[in-house]
Amino acid sequence: MRKKNYFANQLQIKKSLRTEIYEFLKKEIKEEGIKKKSDEELSNLFNSKFDKKVSRKTIAKYRDELKIPSSIKRK
Repeated sequence: MRKKNYFANQLQIKKSLRTEIYEFLKKEIKEEGIKKKSDEELSNLFNSKFDKKVSRKTIAKYRDELKIPSSIKRK
């Protein structure tokens, strides 16, 4: 495989994971009840649902990009 194609393919994979995380965050936060989920809880939930490893920091980064406040500020 050519280097250019390899990096383009890796970029596509990263974009699709980012989109998957965005959609997951929007859905989970919209469906929250009284108890708001922390970034750690969202990370664990994502990892178990999608069988992919995403850290708490990644969840926090994408949540900030979506302009969603932290669990403490959502209360």
